[in-house]
Amino acid sequence: MSEYLPFWPKAAAGAYVAGQSSAYVYSKALPTNGFTEVVLQLQIDADFGVDSDTYVEVIPQISNDGTNWEDQATGTFLLQAGGSYPKEIVEKFTEIGAFMRMKIRLYNGEAIGAMYLAPTVMVAGVGRS
Repeated sequence: MSEYLPFWPKAAAGAYVAGQSSAYVYSKALPTNGFTEVVLQLQIDADFGVDSDTYVEVIPQISNDGTNWEDQATGTFLLQAGGSYPKEIVEKFTEIGAFMRMKIRLYNGEAIGAMYLAPTVMVAGVGRS
């Protein structure tokens, strides 16, 4: 059995981020109990920063109570600004809890100044049992 998991539909994930610091945005939490693995896909459609020191990191988190969240020990998605688009990464996770969500880290690597980072991100998954 498999089920589609729309963690972050194709939409901007934005925050005003000071130089050499991060801001975090969280996806909705979806039930994943009963699955033995979750295959996640991250896609970014357009450039979102000025150099490769600016990046988006997506960290899957699991929880058994929906309140206390733990970063997945294996596998995070890291996409740097620049290069060609769209960019896409697919990963399989077998560490499963009752719920799963995505912690989206927006990092501004510029030493001077702050910027508004708003990449168009899509994070979707398929839960398999």
